Amino acid sequence: MAIADLTNPIEDLITGNDNIVIVDNFQSIRGGRTLDVTGYPYNVLHAGHVIIKSADGEYKPMPLGGEGKIVSLGTITGGSGYTDDTYTDVALTGGTGTGAKATIEVEDGAVTSVTITNDGKGYAVGDELSVSNANVGGAGSGFKVPVTAVTTEKDEYASLPDGASYEGILIASIPTSKPLAGIMVRGTVNVNACPFDMTDILSAVKTALPLIVFTSDKA
Repeated sequence: MAIADLTNPIEDLITGNDNIVIVDNFQSIRGGRTLDVTGYPYNVLHAGHVIIKSADGEYKPMPLGGEGKIVSLGTITGGSGYTDDTYTDVALTGGTGTGAKATIEVEDGAVTSVTITNDGKGYAVGDELSVSNANVGGAGSGFKVPVTAVTTEKDEYASLPDGASYEGILIASIPTSKPLAGIMVRGTVNVNACPFDMTDILSAVKTALPLIVFTSDKA
C-alpha cells in the first residue's frame, strides 16, 4: 500500500492553473487517496491529471509516454531509381518508433531532402529510416537516413495498463514527494487546461466517469 509522508516542510507549488482546469468540483473520493507514484517522471502532479486504479488496487497517476519524437535526422543516403518529384507526408519505415512522416524530395532518381512533417514517437538515436518505394513513385531502392536526436520528455498519456480502471481527476496540484491526492468523481473539467493532451483517452474516460463533464474552454 502506498504511504505519503505529510510531516515534511511545505513545498511551494505554482497552482494558478488549478482553478482553471477544475471548473466545478461537486463530489470527490472521501478522504482522498495516497497515490503510488513509482515511475512517474516529474516532481509535481498537476491538477487535471487522470487518476487510475491498478489491477492490484493501488491508486496511481495515469502513466505517461510520448518520448522518442524525432528532433533531427543525419546525412541522407539517397539511393537510386526513385521517380523525381516532391512527395508530401510520406510514412517513414524502420526504426523502433511509429508515426513519423516526411516530405521527400527526389532529384535525378535519388532522395535529396527529408523534412519531418510528423515527428512520431518511440524512436531512438541511431534508428535508420527509409520509405516504401510505392509511396515515392513506385520504384527505387537504397534510400536511408539516420535519426540523430529524439525527445526524452514524456508529454502525453500512455495506454491504460492492463487491468487498470479510470477512477477520477486530480483536484489540486501536489508534489510527488507527498502524494496524498484529492480525486474528483463528479464535476467539470476544462480539457484545454489539463496538463496533458487527453484526445486519445477522452472517450474512454468519459465512459468510465460519466458524472464528470469535460468542457473545451480556452485556458
